[in-house]
Amino acid sequence: MNIIKNIPLPISGLILALLSLGNLLQDIHPALRYLFGTLGVIFLILIILKVILYPDEIKNDFQNPVLVSSSGTFSMSVMLLSTYLLPFIPSIAYVIWIIGIGLHIMLMIYFTYHFIIHNFDINAVYPTYWIVFVGITMAAITSHSHSVEETGFIFFICGFVGMLLSTPVIFYRYIKHRDIPDVNKPLICIFTALFSILIVGYINSAKIINTTFLIGLYSIACPFYIFALYKLIEHINIKFYPSFSAFTFPFVISALATKGICANIGKNNLLNNILIIETVIAIILVIYVLIKYLKFLKIVEK
Repeated sequence: MNIIKNIPLPISGLILALLSLGNLLQDIHPALRYLFGTLGVIFLILIILKVILYPDEIKNDFQNPVLVSSSGTFSMSVMLLSTYLLPFIPSIAYVIWIIGIGLHIMLMIYFTYHFIIHNFDINAVYPTYWIVFVGITMAAITSHSHSVEETGFIFFICGFVGMLLSTPVIFYRYIKHRDIPDVNKPLICIFTALFSILIVGYINSAKIINTTFLIGLYSIACPFYIFALYKLIEHINIKFYPSFSAFTFPFVISALATKGICANIGKNNLLNNILIIETVIAIILVIYVLIKYLKFLKIVEK
């Protein structure tokens, strides 16, 4: 029971990365999708068991704005999980998709009320804010699977507006308040997910793709990726923290964004090489953090 009680909420970021990596690699071999998807589901079940068996632990976590905002990756994972279940139990998969969206909207309301309207602290502002306010774009990404692209596009708009509203605050925090504790340093890698998730959400929900708009998003996503990669190299050797999850999904969604660009604009040698490099980096990081988490949970179990 120690593993369930002590499994950290930020592992939801790794869960989201595992499920997303399965989608990224499915063109290589369908088995890879279900391999990484199964690993993600195992950890997802552990988180659900913690919510059921140790609600007080979750309640305590929800007093911490960084943990609360990080928890948005859980509801995003639920939305993505629905696409895995769709071929087998379509009606239940759709219900799970709705539940994931509902959970994320509830999180947005809770977080806004408790940590923005009340108890706002600029030093508690991190890129995890984007998980709350831009993470709803996962509903747009997964809407295509459920054939509700029009509804999905509404969520893309919500995510885009969330990006516009939250980004200046996050930039101000990092420019004016540069003292970041080690435990939260990995979170800066979420920068690379910001425009990449919008790209994938737009591609999966827009009826007509505006190529100029898409290229505009990607031209911003690329320097954000380079910046996050630089910060990854800078921080990856610090002591392990559950926030290492930030080294996973942002790089997976960046590779998915490049894959989407290739599919909609056309492959060329440069884009193809970028996709290969980003995919390899994403695989390495997800496996690396997965191993780190397994070692961490083994220590906790003792």
